[in-house]
Amino acid sequence: MNVDAPVYTADEFQRESEYLETLLWEAIALQPGSKVLFCGYGPDGRHVQRAVREGAKVTVIEHRNEQINAFAHLGATLLRGSTSVIPARDASFDLAISFHYLHEIDPFFHAQVLFELSRVAKRIALVEPAPPADPLGKRIALLYSQAKRELGQFEYYQPLEYWKKLLQSVKADVSQHVFAFAKVPPREYLLDTIALLIDTIEVEEAPALYVDDLREIAKRSDVQLLPPPRYVLVGAALGDLIVPSFTQRSTQNAIATRPSAAVVPSPAPAQGAPAAPIVSQETGYEFPPIDPPSSAATPHAAPVSAGPPPEASFGESAGFGFGSPEPVPGFSPGLPFGAPTPPDAAAVPPPQPYPFGAPFAMPGESVAFGVPPEGVPPESSWEWEPPEDPEAT
Repeated sequence: MNVDAPVYTADEFQRESEYLETLLWEAIALQPGSKVLFCGYGPDGRHVQRAVREGAKVTVIEHRNEQINAFAHLGATLLRGSTSVIPARDASFDLAISFHYLHEIDPFFHAQVLFELSRVAKRIALVEPAPPADPLGKRIALLYSQAKRELGQFEYYQPLEYWKKLLQSVKADVSQHVFAFAKVPPREYLLDTIALLIDTIEVEEAPALYVDDLREIAKRSDVQLLPPPRYVLVGAALGDLIVPSFTQRSTQNAIATRPSAAVVPSPAPAQGAPAAPIVSQETGYEFPPIDPPSSAATPHAAPVSAGPPPEASFGESAGFGFGSPEPVPGFSPGLPFGAPTPPDAAAVPPPQPYPFGAPFAMPGESVAFGVPPEGVPPESSWEWEPPEDPEAT
């Protein structure tokens, strides 16, 4: 393990978590009085509760009775149904928020869900975790993904470009932000994360072997877990994106810098635009949205990409997680993280008809964008049922 790696104290980590959460919401640019649609309540309803507290007129589309009953007290309007076919009129909402939602549903429905969100909302905000980068994160995520797959559920982590391309297919303007911690969390973070995953899969009665493996990881005293960066992408019609205003980092939230990290100045703000904080690896987050510089650009033409530092510092060679650069068993590079290893070609069943038409192809691509990589099962338990009341249509 790299003994020189900077580590948060428990108090520092809590303050940094709260600060990054504030930045995340500021990137979404939720406005008081706006009509907002959430894709589900989430595991604890706290994101819906925050939006209600900030003065938005919140509607939640949800079909699970246990979630509906558990969060009926939050003050949000319920829209019972599926995000694949949203029972709402065009442009009914100012903003639709998919908060850690899409990576938990069948990838075959991603394009359809984005189409529906684009139809009913003027702006769309996607918040998704990045695929794990450190060995321990990969190991834990793989165990959790396998446990969910045993239960007939999904847990596939996609890179930023995947979500960006999806959003660009339905909205002309897309902004992107990446928010990440700059130091290693205290050991309590690892224990709390594993405890939460164990509680989740035990309640859902996943096979005991996954629970046992996670408990074995928790017993080790020589491992640390890096929180994955979080992506925030917002799409809107051309010219309709809201420029967010970000809270400056306070002295109390300041964190120790890494000597090797080079500060890169952010571009000058446009006339009348709010000034952005200095962008650097020390701050642990990224404020573009900007495109990467071309090869002809000067070295400091754009801020560096946010997230964990290069692998030499926080990657497998640094000794985090299991401290081994060996590939994680069951992890197939090029697939969404957590997707099953592709089967032999002879064992792949013939393709099934798409429930909403074939996924579209992007220019210059031989495979239709939106189709899960080979090896992701196309089956879905979702079936269309006509409404009981003919007048409801």
